[in-house]
Amino acid sequence: MRIRTLGRSTTIAMLALGLPLLSARAQRGKKDSQEFTRQGLLIVNFTPGAGANMKLGRNAANDVRSRVGHLVNRREVDVIDGGEISYRMERAGYNPDTIYSLTDMRALGKFLRADEYFVGRVTNGPTGPTLSGELVLMRDEKLRQPLPATTAPKLDSAVSMFAHALVAARAQLVQQRRCENDLRENHGQRAIDEAREGVAAYPRSTLARTCLMWAMRQMSAPYADILAVANDALAVDPTGFYALESAAIALDSLRRRDAAADMWLRLAATDTNDVDLALRVSYALFDGGNAKRAEPFVVHLAQRYPDDIRVVQQEWRIAYENKSWKTAISAGETMLARDTTLATDSTFFLRLGTAYHSAEMPYKAVETLARGVSTFKGDARLYALYSLYVRAEADTTIPRGLALFPKSADLIAMNAKDLRSKGKLSESLEATKQAVALDSTMKQGQLMVAQLQIELGRPDSALATLHQAIAGGEDTTLVAQFALSKGNALYRAASGTKASTDFQLAMRYLAFADTLRSSTQSKFLIGATALGITQSALTEAAKLKDKSASCRLVQLSADMASVAHDGLQAGVDAYGDAAKQELDYLTQLAPYVQQGLTACAGVPGGVAGAK
Repeated sequence: MRIRTLGRSTTIAMLALGLPLLSARAQRGKKDSQEFTRQGLLIVNFTPGAGANMKLGRNAANDVRSRVGHLVNRREVDVIDGGEISYRMERAGYNPDTIYSLTDMRALGKFLRADEYFVGRVTNGPTGPTLSGELVLMRDEKLRQPLPATTAPKLDSAVSMFAHALVAARAQLVQQRRCENDLRENHGQRAIDEAREGVAAYPRSTLARTCLMWAMRQMSAPYADILAVANDALAVDPTGFYALESAAIALDSLRRRDAAADMWLRLAATDTNDVDLALRVSYALFDGGNAKRAEPFVVHLAQRYPDDIRVVQQEWRIAYENKSWKTAISAGETMLARDTTLATDSTFFLRLGTAYHSAEMPYKAVETLARGVSTFKGDARLYALYSLYVRAEADTTIPRGLALFPKSADLIAMNAKDLRSKGKLSESLEATKQAVALDSTMKQGQLMVAQLQIELGRPDSALATLHQAIAGGEDTTLVAQFALSKGNALYRAASGTKASTDFQLAMRYLAFADTLRSSTQSKFLIGATALGITQSALTEAAKLKDKSASCRLVQLSADMASVAHDGLQAGVDAYGDAAKQELDYLTQLAPYVQQGLTACAGVPGGVAGAK
């Protein structure tokens, strides 16, 4: 029967009787008292390696179990009987020579109430059998103590050395348990002292050193000192979980990033099927400034666990930090589809939009930000970035579209409009002509060409374009309105210059408009323009020394006088006093016109004759 510590009910009873309670330290010194319950040690068949078989594995375990049983203090250690092990396993349908998995060992250990179990291996070579393995604590399979391998010509000799090594390794366990108890009671310094005693009792200690690292961290010891202890433990067990963990934390704190990353990745490798451990490592790498090292690790993790949203979130976080936009976008889209918490996270939309834009996916960037703006109406950051990208698109969308669709008449026309807004009229004109050439049915295409020609100071070309527009089937009313509007503008400009050529240019537009769609306005403007020609031609004729040229202007003035009369007369009802004033002025000019005609009678190349 194993001796157990005082239970709570026993303690209360002793207090009720007035009996003194001894402290744990006092109980250790009391004769025939026992500090801890007897520990159950389970040793099962060794796993055979090169040159060995299952029978050798069973014999090695039986011999080690027997030899250890004679070496330990049986009041402190109960080496679980091999016969009981075989009985239980045979009843469960196992072969007595079976190779135990770690899961089997733990299950059997729990059933047999073991506190420790030994994972043994045996190989057989030219120099004889070699035994190796590690002692593992049932309460935590990560708490393990590797033993040095022993080789001897005969199994008996190898077993003897190995059994002594196993018993020697257990010399640290009393101090190791005291250390853990002190930690639970927040006696950090006392825990450190106990752990150091355990290391002194067994210099190859990993178990006592593990508690020492815990205690040092609790007492905020210098990280360099903690790292030194961790390295000592790793020298014995390079894959020791808690030593790797403490070393990684210490290296992070010492700002040794590359070494810390190596240590965190070694920690993850201790159990590649533990997704929680892998996530913890990814967090530590990221938070420790090792996002670059973390990325391939977490990408591989996401490939293994595509349905674990925690992994996807971490992949997004790390890829975004590294500006690995393709990976970030893939993770972000998965989160957008599956992560309900994003309904309250405007920053995610801000970052996903940024990722799309940085990856040269502007449509997705604007789309994502528009969704964010719609969802988070009060977020000014989202709206500002959305506005920035929309404005940027205004400058890049058309050029990008033309690169994709160089023969698109619509895009070319849009580009022409954009060029015009930037004052690049010549480029705009050429683009508009190209668009019309690609699509002759483009609505008002020729009118846009004519407008640009006018803005470039090419009114004659514009008028020719208007004729082409009519020939191409453009709406007559639209062309008439356009020509009338431009003719009116040219008339006003000519009224300022008083040049007959300017009035004649306006007349050509107005006459063209009138032939397409005659109206009172067009007739009145024709009359007013003709009056302008009449006056300006007379004035210019008087200044010329060339008699023939002068008389041609006089003839023009006479021809336009009759046109002016008819046009102004047509506008009397609509334009009232203005039309009457113009008619009066025309009447005043009539004598001068007649004088000119008389003077030019018979002049070669002049007028046909005076009236």
